[in-house]
Amino acid sequence: MSSESQVIYAAGAVLWRQVGKKKIELAVIHRPRYDDWSLPKGKLDPNETMIGCAFREVMEETGYTPVFGPEIGDVTYEVDGVKKIVKYWSAQAIGEPTGTTDLQEVDQLLWLTPTDAKKKLTLEDDKSLVDFFLEFESGTTPLVLLRHGKAIRREDWDGDDGDRPLAQLGQIQSKRMLALYLPYNISEIHSSDAQRCIETIDPMARSLEINPIYSADLSEYGYEKDKEAPLDYAQNLMDEGKSAAICSHNPILPKLLKKLIGKKNFKQLDQKLEPGESWVLHYRDGEIIAIDWVEAPKA
Repeated sequence: MSSESQVIYAAGAVLWRQVGKKKIELAVIHRPRYDDWSLPKGKLDPNETMIGCAFREVMEETGYTPVFGPEIGDVTYEVDGVKKIVKYWSAQAIGEPTGTTDLQEVDQLLWLTPTDAKKKLTLEDDKSLVDFFLEFESGTTPLVLLRHGKAIRREDWDGDDGDRPLAQLGQIQSKRMLALYLPYNISEIHSSDAQRCIETIDPMARSLEINPIYSADLSEYGYEKDKEAPLDYAQNLMDEGKSAAICSHNPILPKLLKKLIGKKNFKQLDQKLEPGESWVLHYRDGEIIAIDWVEAPKA
């Protein structure tokens, strides 16, 4: 069996676009190097995140800027005896293509109905991914529940807890948040007014040119006064159909998640988030369709 150091990682997406009110089409690309029809995907660059790789590959191979939805699955196989893992997301093509493709990599792009796309695709794994995509259907909106980055320990801080800043690791995490959340096309960032949350979202907010909204309702001391306030806050964002990120704390986020999903059962949800981790809730018409766990940015 291949060792971890020999594993090849790659990522891609089922790229779709809206045609009329109910019809969708999927992007299928032809790769002259392999003479096959495929979904857009490619190998990770050094220090690249999986979702960042998928986002880049979709743009490079199709010319379209995508907006990402739920993660839809992994494909694992061997290439020349080396294990290869490819992770896929649902992604919507917005507008017209703004980039140009390398014709040596991709020389044709077809927009097809899901049924015709499955017929055209060469690999059975790609056809299965289209089936997984159709289970979620299209058109979800993300709500990111982000725990702040690694902060200085409480016992090492003499001031007010609300003023406790990020540790060096947390500062590195904050500078690398953008690559994880840029694909979701976040339009609003809401944060606890605690210093460690402010510092966590600041680099990403500046890069996206978003003015963050700070609220005591998302803070630990605010939660102690009114445990329903964070739920109402998040619910209002969903009711308004906002594509947003909320940066807050444990234990607020796990309890907030539990209340938002109600009796629904989603797999692989831990009881809490570690610093810098998040859950991305994908919802439609106020109903949560899927939840992705996002790891903390690597140092």
